[in-house]
Amino acid sequence: MTAESYFRALLARAQDRMQELNSLDAALGDGDHGTTLVRGLTGAVAAGPGLRAKRFMRTSGGASGTLFGLVLHEIEGHLDHGAGLGAGLERALTRICELGEVRPGDKTMVDALAPAVAVLTGGGSLRAAVTAAAAGRDATRLLPARRGRAQYVEGGGVGHLDPGAVSLVMLIETLDAQVPE
Repeated sequence: MTAESYFRALLARAQDRMQELNSLDAALGDGDHGTTLVRGLTGAVAAGPGLRAKRFMRTSGGASGTLFGLVLHEIEGHLDHGAGLGAGLERALTRICELGEVRPGDKTMVDALAPAVAVLTGGGSLRAAVTAAAAGRDATRLLPARRGRAQYVEGGGVGHLDPGAVSLVMLIETLDAQVPE
Protein backbone atom coordinates (compact mmCIF):
# COMPACT_ATOMS: atom_id res chain seq x y z
CA MET A 1 0.00 0.00 0.00
CA THR A 2 1.15 3.51 -0.77
CA ALA A 3 0.38 6.83 0.86
CA GLU A 4 -1.50 7.76 -2.30
CA SER A 5 -3.88 4.79 -2.00
CA TYR A 6 -4.32 5.46 1.72
CA PHE A 7 -5.23 9.11 1.21
CA ARG A 8 -7.66 8.19 -1.58
CA ALA A 9 -9.36 5.59 0.63
CA LEU A 10 -9.45 8.01 3.55
CA LEU A 11 -11.00 10.73 1.39
CA ALA A 12 -13.73 8.32 0.25
CA ARG A 13 -14.51 7.37 3.86
CA ALA A 14 -14.53 10.99 4.99
CA GLN A 15 -16.88 11.92 2.14
CA ASP A 16 -19.23 9.09 3.15
CA ARG A 17 -19.19 10.25 6.78
CA MET A 18 -19.00 14.01 6.28
CA GLN A 19 -22.55 14.77 7.42
CA GLU A 20 -22.20 12.48 10.44
CA LEU A 21 -18.98 14.23 11.47
CA ASN A 22 -20.54 17.66 10.91
CA SER A 23 -23.51 16.65 13.09
CA LEU A 24 -21.23 15.42 15.87
CA ASP A 25 -19.33 18.68 15.68
CA ALA A 26 -22.52 20.77 15.66
CA ALA A 27 -23.33 19.41 19.12
CA LEU A 28 -19.94 20.52 20.47
CA GLY A 29 -18.46 23.08 18.11
CA ASP A 30 -19.11 24.89 14.88
CA GLY A 31 -20.42 21.95 12.86
CA ASP A 32 -17.82 21.83 10.10
CA HIS A 33 -15.46 19.03 11.17
CA GLY A 34 -16.45 16.66 8.35
CA THR A 35 -16.29 19.42 5.76
CA THR A 36 -12.86 20.45 7.02
CA LEU A 37 -11.55 16.87 6.76
CA VAL A 38 -12.90 16.43 3.24
CA ARG A 39 -11.41 19.75 2.12
CA GLY A 40 -8.01 18.82 3.53
CA LEU A 41 -8.06 15.30 2.16
CA THR A 42 -9.09 16.54 -1.28
CA GLY A 43 -5.99 18.73 -1.25
CA ALA A 44 -3.85 15.86 0.02
CA VAL A 45 -4.97 13.51 -2.75
CA ALA A 46 -4.02 16.14 -5.35
CA ALA A 47 -0.53 16.58 -3.86
CA GLY A 48 2.58 14.76 -4.93
CA PRO A 49 4.52 12.13 -3.01
CA GLY A 50 5.79 13.27 0.36
CA LEU A 51 3.60 16.36 0.32
CA ARG A 52 0.18 14.94 1.14
CA ALA A 53 0.09 15.63 4.88
CA LYS A 54 1.53 19.11 4.38
CA ARG A 55 -1.10 19.88 1.76
CA PHE A 56 -3.77 18.54 4.12
CA MET A 57 -2.61 21.01 6.77
CA ARG A 58 -2.68 23.94 4.34
CA THR A 59 -6.02 23.18 2.72
CA SER A 60 -8.02 21.99 5.72
CA GLY A 61 -7.38 25.08 7.79
CA GLY A 62 -7.91 25.65 11.47
CA ALA A 63 -6.26 24.11 14.47
CA SER A 64 -7.65 20.66 13.76
CA GLY A 65 -6.00 20.69 10.32
CA THR A 66 -2.60 21.07 11.92
CA LEU A 67 -3.27 18.45 14.58
CA PHE A 68 -4.64 15.84 12.19
CA GLY A 69 -1.87 16.74 9.78
CA LEU A 70 0.70 15.67 12.36
CA VAL A 71 -0.89 12.22 12.49
CA LEU A 72 -1.19 12.03 8.70
CA HIS A 73 2.46 13.07 8.32
CA GLU A 74 3.55 10.08 10.39
CA ILE A 75 1.25 7.69 8.51
CA GLU A 76 2.58 9.05 5.21
CA GLY A 77 6.17 8.49 6.36
CA HIS A 78 5.29 4.97 7.43
CA LEU A 79 3.71 4.13 4.10
CA ASP A 80 6.21 5.83 1.81
CA HIS A 81 9.45 5.18 3.69
CA GLY A 82 8.76 2.35 6.13
CA ALA A 83 9.13 4.58 9.18
CA GLY A 84 7.95 2.95 12.39
CA LEU A 85 4.24 3.60 12.84
CA GLY A 86 4.17 3.33 16.63
CA ALA A 87 7.13 5.66 17.13
CA GLY A 88 5.74 8.09 14.55
CA LEU A 89 2.31 8.24 16.09
CA GLU A 90 3.92 8.65 19.49
CA ARG A 91 5.77 11.73 18.13
CA ALA A 92 2.49 13.07 16.75
CA LEU A 93 0.75 12.45 20.08
CA THR A 94 3.45 14.30 22.01
CA ARG A 95 3.31 17.26 19.64
CA ILE A 96 -0.51 17.39 19.67
CA CYS A 97 -0.51 17.38 23.48
CA GLU A 98 2.04 20.21 23.50
CA LEU A 99 0.36 22.36 20.84
CA GLY A 100 -3.18 21.82 22.08
CA GLU A 101 -2.26 21.79 25.74
CA VAL A 102 -4.31 18.61 26.09
CA ARG A 103 -3.96 15.23 27.70
CA PRO A 104 -6.02 12.05 27.75
CA GLY A 105 -9.32 12.67 29.50
CA ASP A 106 -9.82 16.16 28.03
CA LYS A 107 -12.39 14.90 25.45
CA THR A 108 -10.25 15.33 22.34
CA MET A 109 -8.71 13.25 19.57
CA VAL A 110 -5.98 12.38 22.09
CA ASP A 111 -8.44 10.11 23.91
CA ALA A 112 -8.43 7.85 20.83
CA LEU A 113 -4.82 8.39 19.76
CA ALA A 114 -3.13 7.68 23.11
CA PRO A 115 -4.52 4.14 23.52
CA ALA A 116 -3.63 3.30 19.90
CA VAL A 117 -0.09 4.55 20.44
CA ALA A 118 0.20 2.49 23.64
CA VAL A 119 -0.76 -0.66 21.75
CA LEU A 120 1.57 -0.01 18.81
CA THR A 121 4.58 0.98 20.91
CA GLY A 122 3.94 -2.06 23.08
CA GLY A 123 4.28 -4.36 20.07
CA GLY A 124 0.57 -4.83 19.41
CA SER A 125 -1.04 -5.11 16.01
CA LEU A 126 -2.70 -2.38 14.01
CA ARG A 127 -6.02 -4.19 14.47
CA ALA A 128 -5.54 -4.09 18.27
CA ALA A 129 -4.67 -0.38 17.99
CA VAL A 130 -7.97 0.23 16.18
CA THR A 131 -9.83 -1.55 18.98
CA ALA A 132 -8.03 0.50 21.63
CA ALA A 133 -8.67 3.75 19.75
CA ALA A 134 -12.36 2.89 19.39
CA ALA A 135 -12.63 2.29 23.13
CA GLY A 136 -10.98 5.66 23.77
CA ARG A 137 -13.36 7.32 21.32
CA ASP A 138 -16.38 5.73 22.98
CA ALA A 139 -15.19 6.89 26.41
CA THR A 140 -15.39 10.53 25.24
CA ARG A 141 -19.18 10.28 25.42
CA LEU A 142 -18.98 10.42 29.23
CA LEU A 143 -16.20 12.99 29.51
CA PRO A 144 -16.69 16.72 30.00
CA ALA A 145 -14.59 18.73 27.55
CA ARG A 146 -11.70 20.65 29.05
CA ARG A 147 -10.36 22.11 25.80
CA GLY A 148 -11.72 23.54 22.58
CA ARG A 149 -15.16 24.91 21.86
CA ALA A 150 -16.84 21.92 23.50
CA GLN A 151 -15.75 23.11 26.95
CA TYR A 152 -18.23 25.98 26.60
CA VAL A 153 -21.19 23.75 25.73
CA GLU A 154 -23.58 23.12 28.60
CA GLY A 155 -22.29 20.21 30.63
CA GLY A 156 -19.03 20.22 28.65
CA GLY A 157 -20.62 18.07 25.97
CA VAL A 158 -21.21 15.06 28.22
CA GLY A 159 -23.37 12.61 26.30
CA HIS A 160 -21.72 13.34 22.94
CA LEU A 161 -18.79 11.67 21.24
CA ASP A 162 -15.85 13.92 20.44
CA PRO A 163 -15.75 14.35 16.64
CA GLY A 164 -11.96 14.48 16.62
CA ALA A 165 -11.77 11.13 18.38
CA VAL A 166 -14.26 9.70 15.89
CA SER A 167 -12.13 10.93 12.99
CA LEU A 168 -8.91 9.68 14.55
CA VAL A 169 -10.38 6.18 14.70
CA MET A 170 -11.38 6.52 11.04
CA LEU A 171 -7.75 7.35 10.13
CA ILE A 172 -6.46 4.22 11.84
CA GLU A 173 -9.31 2.01 10.61
CA THR A 174 -8.60 3.10 7.04
CA LEU A 175 -4.94 2.26 7.46
CA ASP A 176 -5.82 -1.15 8.90
CA ALA A 177 -8.24 -1.84 6.03
CA GLN A 178 -5.50 -1.04 3.50
CA VAL A 179 -2.86 -3.30 5.06
CA PRO A 180 -2.88 -6.84 3.67
CA GLU A 181 -3.36 -9.60 6.24
